[in-house]
Amino acid sequence: MSEPTSPLIQLSVIAPCFNEEANIPELVDRVLRVFELGEIHGELILVDDASQDGTARVIREKMAAHPGVVMGQFHRKNQGIAGGWRTGTEAARGANVAIIDSDLQYRPEDLLRLYRVLMEQSVDVVQGWRSPVGREKGTRYNLSRGFNTLLNKSFGMNLQDNKSGFVCCAREVMQDLLTYRGEYFYWQSFIMVAAHTKGYTYREVETLFENRKQGKSFLDNQAYRAAARSIVDLGKAVWEYRINTEPHDVARHILEKNGIEMTDPPSRAAYPVRWRAYMNTFEQTHWMITKDVERYYETLNATQWMSPSQIRDLQDEKLRRLVRHVYRSVPYYRRRMQEAKVRPEDIRSQEDLHKLPYLTKDDVRKHLHFDIMAEGVDHRNILKISTSGSTGEPFVCYADRAQLEFRWAATLRSQEWTGYRFGDPTVRLWHQTLGMSKSQAFKEHADAMFANRTYVPIFDMTNEKLEEMIQLLNSKRPVLIDGYAEAFDYIAQYLQSRGGLPFRPKALMSSAQTLPRKSRELIEGAFGCKVYDKYGSREFSGIAYESDAHNGHLIVAEGYIVEVLVDGRPAGPDEVGEVVITDLNNFCLPFVRYRIGDLAQGVSWEPSTCGRGLPRIGEIQGRVQSIIQGTDNRWVPGTFFAHALKEYDFAIRQFQIVQEEIGSIRFRVAKGSRYSDDVLDECKDLIRKHLGHDLKIEVEFVDGIEMVRTGKRLASLSKVKIDFQKEVGKPSALQGGSRS
Repeated sequence: MSEPTSPLIQLSVIAPCFNEEANIPELVDRVLRVFELGEIHGELILVDDASQDGTARVIREKMAAHPGVVMGQFHRKNQGIAGGWRTGTEAARGANVAIIDSDLQYRPEDLLRLYRVLMEQSVDVVQGWRSPVGREKGTRYNLSRGFNTLLNKSFGMNLQDNKSGFVCCAREVMQDLLTYRGEYFYWQSFIMVAAHTKGYTYREVETLFENRKQGKSFLDNQAYRAAARSIVDLGKAVWEYRINTEPHDVARHILEKNGIEMTDPPSRAAYPVRWRAYMNTFEQTHWMITKDVERYYETLNATQWMSPSQIRDLQDEKLRRLVRHVYRSVPYYRRRMQEAKVRPEDIRSQEDLHKLPYLTKDDVRKHLHFDIMAEGVDHRNILKISTSGSTGEPFVCYADRAQLEFRWAATLRSQEWTGYRFGDPTVRLWHQTLGMSKSQAFKEHADAMFANRTYVPIFDMTNEKLEEMIQLLNSKRPVLIDGYAEAFDYIAQYLQSRGGLPFRPKALMSSAQTLPRKSRELIEGAFGCKVYDKYGSREFSGIAYESDAHNGHLIVAEGYIVEVLVDGRPAGPDEVGEVVITDLNNFCLPFVRYRIGDLAQGVSWEPSTCGRGLPRIGEIQGRVQSIIQGTDNRWVPGTFFAHALKEYDFAIRQFQIVQEEIGSIRFRVAKGSRYSDDVLDECKDLIRKHLGHDLKIEVEFVDGIEMVRTGKRLASLSKVKIDFQKEVGKPSALQGGSRS
C-alpha cells in the first residue's frame, strides 16, 4: 500500500507509453501548460511499457527537466494499456487522476475540461468521448462504432463512446475500476462498463480526436484481429460484470497489495456440507441480503490478522471513498462540507476527520425525508430500521444491502472468537419475531432451523418460564448462548439459587447493556463459562466485540472508524470520552462522525494478545441496565419497549417507563403530531400483555424526556430492588452432566 496521497497534488495525469519517443516531449509541454493555465497543482506520470525505442531515455530526460512534476515508471515486460493505468494509479500522489493516451490523439488541453466537470458536477467519473468531427471514417472507425453498440446493448448503457479511455475521476475510484478479475486482451475497453456496474455516476464530455502524426499504433495492420479479440473480451466482461458479479469490497484489493492470502474460514471448514447447503438456500431464508455474505465472511477472516498499520490503510482508503461519495451524492453532506469549506480531497486519512462536522440523531430525523439519503438510491436494496434504542425516542434510518451483508459476516466472525462454529447448537435469548411481518417471521424461523439456532423469548418471563428455559437449555446443550446482558444477570441470579446449570456451554455473548464486573462474575459463575461482550446499536449492529483475550472490545474496523473524543480531541486509552462513529459501508444513508450518545474509554491500537490487528475500545459506560417487573413475577428488559413501541412514533414522540414499585409503572409520554387516546390505549394493552393484565399504568404527559449525561433519554428507569432468593424459592433438582 502506497503512502497516503498528498493533499497538495490535485491531479495526477497518467499516460502509458509504448514506442512514443517522438510524442513525449510535446505531450509533456502541453500537459504542463494545462496545469499552469488551470492553476492546478498536478503531476504527469509517464509509464514506459517496455518500449523498444528511446521512450525510456526521453522520460528520464523530462523527469530531470521537471523534477517532482514529471514522474516516470518503467515496466520490464509489456503489460498493455490497463497495466500502465494500474502502475500509474499506484504511483499517483494526486487526489484525482486522469488517464490519457500518449500518442496525442486525445488533446491534452481537454484534460482541463474533464477536471473542471469532475470538480463542479456531482458525478464520480468524467469521460471524454471522441467526436466524429475530423475523424477518418475508415475500417478502424467503423469497427469502433460497432463495438460501442455491442457494449451499450450488452450492459444496458447509452454512451456515445463507451470504450473511450480518456477518463478523469478520484484516485480511489480508478483503483476500484482497475480491480478486474478476468484475463483480457484489451480490458481498457471496459473501463466505463466497470464504472456502470460498480454503481458510479458518470458524465460524458465531447472532445476532439486527432489522427496520429508520429509513431505507429499497436492496432496498425491488425484491426480485424483486434476486433476478434475484443469480441472474446466482451464475453468475458459479460460474465464478470453481468453474470458473476461480486460484492464491491476494497478490502480484497488491500489484501492483495499486502500479499495476504485468504484461507478457508473456520465455520466453512468445520461443517463444509452443512455450510454449502445453507449458502445454496440462503436467499430463500433471508430478506434483502444475498449469499454474497460468503465473500464478506472470507475477507473478514483474513483482514482481522492484518497489522494495525495495514488496517488503518484499509480504513483510510474506505474513508476517502465514502467522503467522495457523500460530497458527490448526498446533498446534506455536500452543503455541510461546503459550509465548512472542506472538499473531498481534503480528507485523506483519519487524521483529517476533525475537519468534518458531527452528525446527530436529530440531524437524521430532520433530514431523513429531504436530503440525507443518497441521490438515485435503489429503494429495493435498502432496509428500513426502526428503533427507539435506549433513548425512548423513535428513530428511523436505512441500511443498504452491502452494509447488511457485511454486518452478517462480521457477526459470524465475532461468534467464532468464542469457539463457536456455524452449525453448532446455539440458543438466543431474544424477541425473535417481534415487529416482523409474517413473511419475515417465516424466514427467521427457517434460518434458525438451518443454523441449528433455538430462540427463547425473554419479553414475557415468569418463574415458571425460567424453569422451562433451564430445561430447554439442558436438552439443547448449546455451544453458545446469545442474549441481553440484563437478561443474563437476571437468569444468573435464578441459577445461583438453583445450583447453576447442569452443563457448561462454551461461551455466552452479551449485548444491549453494560456488563459491570460484578455482574460478569455472577453470570460466569452461574453458567460455568466465559462471557464475550458485544457493543452495538441498531444503526450499525455489532460495532466491537470481545475476543478470547478479554482485554477490551475489538472494533469491527473494516466497517467502522470509532473515535472517542474529549473536547474534540482523541481520548487516551484510559480516558473516558464521547463515542463518535463513521460507518464506512452504508452508502444509502451515510453516518459520518455520528454522535451515538455513548461514553467509553479511548481507542487503543496496541496489538491484542489474541494476535488480531484490530483496534480496541475500552470499557463502555453509556448503556444502562433497567429491568421492569410486572405482576406474577413477569419482567422485561428495558430493550423490550424499544421494540414494542417503535411503530407508534407517529403518535408518541418520546416516552419513558419509570418503575418505583413492583406491579406499577409510570408511562411518561410526549405526544406526537398524530396522538390519540386510542393509540395510547393500544400501547398500554401491549405492555400489559407482557407484564400482566393487572399491571397499574399511570400516564404522565410531558413536553419531553430529559437526557442523562451520555446524551441519551432512558427508555426505562427502575428504582426497584429485587430479593432474588425470596423470589425464586428453593433450588431445583435438575440433573445432568457437564459440557466443556
